[in-house]
Amino acid sequence: MNTDDIIKMAFELGNAVANSEEIENLKAKQALVTQDKEAYDLIMRYQDTRNKVDNKSNSGNGLILGKSDEDLLSILEQQINNNALIQDLMQAQQKFDSLMQGIYFAMNQAISGGGGGCSGGCESCGSSCSC
Repeated sequence: MNTDDIIKMAFELGNAVANSEEIENLKAKQALVTQDKEAYDLIMRYQDTRNKVDNKSNSGNGLILGKSDEDLLSILEQQINNNALIQDLMQAQQKFDSLMQGIYFAMNQAISGGGGGCSGGCESCGSSCSC
C-alpha cells in the first residue's frame, strides 16, 4: 500500500469520526454550555483561576499558594460538579475520548501486529472494542 492510499484511509477515518454520534453529541453539549451564561461564565472563571494558580505554582519565584486560591478553586469545582449542563458536557467529552482511545489502540494493534481484542481488560482500549 502506498502513502497516498494510507493518507486517503486516514482522511476517511477522520470523516467517520466527524460524523460519529460521539462528536455530534459533544458539539451539541458544547453549544448548550456556550449558550448558557451561568455555565459558560463558570467554566471561564474556573479556567482563569486554574491558570493563575498554575502560573503562580510554576513561576519559580517561590510564590506560595494562599488558602484563598485553594478555596476559590474548590468552590468553583463544586459549582462545576453541581451544574448539570457542564456535567453533560464532561460526560460527552469522556465518550469522545474513549472513541479516540479505541481508535489509537486499534491502530497500534494493527501496526504492531498484535491480535484483536483487549489485553489486560477493557481499560486498555477505552471499552470501544467488541470484547
